[in-house]
Order: sequence, then structure tokens, then C-alpha cells
Amino acid sequence: MKLHSLIVICVFILLVACGNGSDCGRGRKPVYVKPSVDYKGKYRKGHLRMPVSTKKDAIKSQNRSRYYYQTRGKYRRKK
Repeated sequence: MKLHSLIVICVFILLVACGNGSDCGRGRKPVYVKPSVDYKGKYRKGHLRMPVSTKKDAIKSQNRSRYYYQTRGKYRRKK
């Protein structure tokens, strides 16, 4: 009897922690980006875009990477 009530309490706590269960226990899914044409007239193939991490260190790393590629090398847009 005690084990049964302990299991019920644990399940209840998990349900409360997950809210309505929409995001709990499931990873975010990639989104399909449709093929398109950019402003220079180049064709972009359709592809899957992976979800972006919301961790603090991941955001810091994204900003660092963006700064690097915007300010250095062949990826810099010519003026």
C-alpha cells in the first residue's frame, strides 16, 4: 500500500513539473525551410533547420562565431 501511494505521488509530481506535457520529455524538432531565391538572384535549396539552443553558453558561442565570420576572411561581405 505504501509503495502504491509513493508511486502515485511521484507521478503527480512529474505531471505538475511538466505542466501540460507539451514540451516535457520531447526534444524540439527541426523545421523544413522551403527553397527560395535570395536578393542576388541565387537559388537556395530547401533544408532542415535544427532548433536553436537557449543555453547561456550556446548563445555566447553563437555570438562569438557570428562576430568572427562577419569580420574576417572570405565570408565578409564586400562593400
